Amino acid sequence: MFRIKLEQKERVSKQQELIINLYAIAFALILSGIFIALNGANPFVAFWKILTSVFGSRYGFSETLVKSIPLIFTGLSVAIALNSKIWNIGAEGQLFFGAIFATAFVIYGPVLPRPLMLTIMVLLGMIGGAVWAAIPALLKIKFKMNEVISTLLLNYVAINIADYFLFGAWKGKDNFPYTPEFPLEAKFPRLNFGRVHFGFIIAILLVILLYIIIYHTRMGYKLRLTGSSLKAAKYAGIEIKKMMFLVFLISGALAGLAGVGQICGIEYKLHQHISNGYGYTGIIVAWLARSNPFVIVFFAFFLSILLKGVDSLQIVMHLPAAVGVIIQSLILFAILGGELFKNYNVQILRRK
Repeated sequence: MFRIKLEQKERVSKQQELIINLYAIAFALILSGIFIALNGANPFVAFWKILTSVFGSRYGFSETLVKSIPLIFTGLSVAIALNSKIWNIGAEGQLFFGAIFATAFVIYGPVLPRPLMLTIMVLLGMIGGAVWAAIPALLKIKFKMNEVISTLLLNYVAINIADYFLFGAWKGKDNFPYTPEFPLEAKFPRLNFGRVHFGFIIAILLVILLYIIIYHTRMGYKLRLTGSSLKAAKYAGIEIKKMMFLVFLISGALAGLAGVGQICGIEYKLHQHISNGYGYTGIIVAWLARSNPFVIVFFAFFLSILLKGVDSLQIVMHLPAAVGVIIQSLILFAILGGELFKNYNVQILRRK
C-alpha cells in the first residue's frame, strides 16, 4: 500500500511556475487528443488543421485576432478582481449589460459625429458593466454574500434582460430578435486587416494602463495588499469595503467594454449571440496569465487559436462544436491541478 505525502513549499520562482503551467497545458492537449481520437478523428491531423486554419492565411490570422479582443477585455476584467482576491464570475452578464447600455443610446439618442458617438457608447458600455457589477459588490459588502454565486447567477439575469428588449421594444422590422443595424457613426473603424477593428487598439492601451496602475501606483499597491492580506491592508489604513466596491466597478466596466466591442466592431447590432461565452473564457485567460495584463494578451490569443481552429474542425473533420469547450475546460483543470505541484512537494511513500 502507498500513501501520498504533501510538503508545502516555501517559495516557487516565476520560472518554475511557468514550467509547471506549460506542462499542464501539454497534459491538457494530450487529453484533448485522446478525446478527438474517441470521436473518430486523427488528433495529429486535427491539431495541424487548427494551426493551419490560423497561421495558414491572412484571413485566419485576422479572425483569430478578432476573437482575442473580447477575451482581452474579459481577461482584464477578471484579473483586476483577482488581484484583490475577488472572484468576478459575472463578466458574461456585465458584457451584455455594457452592450445594452450602448445600444440604448443608438436607439433612443441622436446620431452624432462618429468620434463623439463612439466615445459616448464606450463610456455608456463601461457604465452598464459597472452598474451590473455593483449589485454583487453591495451584496458582498452589506450581506457578506459569496460573489462567486451572485455574479454567476446574475449572468443569466442580464442575458434574459437583453432578451426582454430583443423580443420586445427593440425587435427588428422583420420580427426577428435583433435590433436594426447601427448607423456608420456607431461602428468602430477597421484597421485594414480583415475584421480587426479599433477595439483592438483600446484593448492594448488598457493592458498598458492597467499594468502601470497595478504595479506602479499607490492604488495598485492597495489593491494587491488587499488581495494578499486583509489584516495587513487594515493595518495600513486601507478602507477594505471601499476598495472592494471600486474593484467591482472597474472589473464590470472592463467587461462592459467587451460588449461594446462586439456590437460596434463586429455585429453592428445587438442580438442574443454577441458573446461566444467570452465572459467565461476570460476567467481561464486571467487564471493562466496569473492576472498579469501583458500575459493576458498572450493567453487571449492562445485560446482564440483554439476557438478559431475548432470552427475549422467542425467544417473539415465534422467534429462536434463542444470540442473547443472541452479543450478549454481540460486546460483550466490541468492548470488548477498544477497548483498542487506549485505549492507542495508531492511524495509517494510505501505504508509500513
